[in-house]
Amino acid sequence: MDIFDLIRAAERIKNVDQAIVGFVGVVLGAVITAGIAAGANYLLVVRKERAEAVKDRLSRANELKTAARLIVDDFFVAQLAATEFVEKKRWVPGTARNFPLDAWQKDREVLARELPLEDWNTVEIAAWAVERFRNLAPVPRSSDEMLETGQPILKDITAGIQALLPYM
Repeated sequence: MDIFDLIRAAERIKNVDQAIVGFVGVVLGAVITAGIAAGANYLLVVRKERAEAVKDRLSRANELKTAARLIVDDFFVAQLAATEFVEKKRWVPGTARNFPLDAWQKDREVLARELPLEDWNTVEIAAWAVERFRNLAPVPRSSDEMLETGQPILKDITAGIQALLPYM
């Protein structure tokens, strides 16, 4: 082997070393690019999930607010009639005693899902009180009897309204 063979062998090794370094650079660049892309995609997914969660919470809060307002409106009509019954010892006309509970029937699932148990129980008892008051027969009663019958009903309806006020 002469010196020229050694020089050519060294050049070939040099070329192979450059090729290996180039290949490693390409692979390393691909790994870095893939890592950055995966990280960016992850951050975008997390951001989207947070935005969807905020949107869902806002939607549920609006749904609860609407349901609370409508149900309080139904309860308020019954509360006025019950107040008349208890304080003035008078029946409201028969047609006026047909208190609506449409909002309660329609939106009680929203309240059941969103309200704490104590508030839910209070509102449910208020709906039962409206129903009881609606079904009272308008027979002549003594003042004491009207007070005794109407006060618990009025108390339950008022408590239901008070329980819903923070959600309006």
